[in-house]
Amino acid sequence: MIEASSIEELSLEKACVTIGSFDGVHRGHQKLIENLKISAQEHNALSAVLTFFPHPAVVLKGVDTPFYLSSPYEKSKLLKELGVDVLISIPFSRSLANKTPEEFMQSLSIHTGLKELVVGCGFTLGKNRSGDVSVLSSIGRKLGYKVNCISTEKVGDETISSSSIRKMLEIGDVSSAAHSLGRYYEVEGIVIRGDGRGRTIGFPTANLDTFPQKILPAIGVYRCLTNVDGQVYLSVGNVGYRPTFTDNTKLVFVEIHLLDFKGDLYGKNLQVQFTHRLRGEVKFPSFEGLVYQIHSDIKAARDVKDDPFSRSISA
Repeated sequence: MIEASSIEELSLEKACVTIGSFDGVHRGHQKLIENLKISAQEHNALSAVLTFFPHPAVVLKGVDTPFYLSSPYEKSKLLKELGVDVLISIPFSRSLANKTPEEFMQSLSIHTGLKELVVGCGFTLGKNRSGDVSVLSSIGRKLGYKVNCISTEKVGDETISSSSIRKMLEIGDVSSAAHSLGRYYEVEGIVIRGDGRGRTIGFPTANLDTFPQKILPAIGVYRCLTNVDGQVYLSVGNVGYRPTFTDNTKLVFVEIHLLDFKGDLYGKNLQVQFTHRLRGEVKFPSFEGLVYQIHSDIKAARDVKDDPFSRSISA
C-alpha cells in the first residue's frame, strides 16, 4: 500500500478515491471500500482512501477526552487488510476546513488523476460543509470525474456510524459495538510494570500502556481475547480504577489476566479484543471477596460460547 501524508506529494496516473475520517473502519466504511475497489477495477485505476488526523471534531469542536476508535496505525492496518492501494492521511486543520470544495477537489484531481469519487450520500466537505454530493458532482463535470453515492449500512433500523459505536462503548455494550464494527473492539498496548498485586493473590495481570486518545469500554470487567505473539488466549480484562486497592478516581487502568498462559509479558505488545461485558467494577471489603469474584469471572468467561468474530484477531 502506498502511503502519503499530503495530496501534493502524489502524482498518480489514475485513481478512484473515497474521503472521510474512517475512525474505527466499521461496516459502513467497509461497504464504501468495497464499492471503491469495484470502481477502481472498472476504471483500471488505483483505489485510494483520503483520511484525516486529528479528527475534524477534535479540531473544530475542541474534543479533549479519549475519542478515537482507532489509532492512526490501527486505521492504516485495517485499510491495508481491506486491500486499499493508496492511503493519504493528511493533518486536519482549520485552514483545511476553510478551503472551498473547488480548491480541494482541483488539487485532489491533479495529483491523483481522479476518475471517480466514492462517498456516502450524506457526505460534505469544504468551507461551511458546502461541498455536498450535488456540488461535488457539478465540480466533477468540469474536472473529469464522476461521483458514486453509496447508501449507509445499517444494523436493524439503526445506521452504523462511528459516533453510535462510541456511545455503545461508553455504556460497555461491546457486543453491539462488535456487530457495527464487523469485529470485536480492540485495544492495543505495551505491557508495563504495575504494582504486582495480581501476582501476589494468584492472578497476574498485564497492565497495558494504550494509545491515550483512544476510547476505552466503560468501567467494568470483560471477557477478552488477547493476542500474544500471534497466539490467542481467552482472558478476563478489567477497565477501571482499582477501587479495592486505592481511592483513585482519575486514572483508568487496563489490566488483562490471560487464562492458561505462562511466561513473561513485560515489554510485549498485546492486542486485546473485548467480546462480552461480565460486570461492573466493585470495591471489595476484603482480598478474599475479590479472589472469590475473580474465580467467578473466569468461570463466566469460559462459559461464553459461539464467538462470531473470534477469527478476526490478528498479529
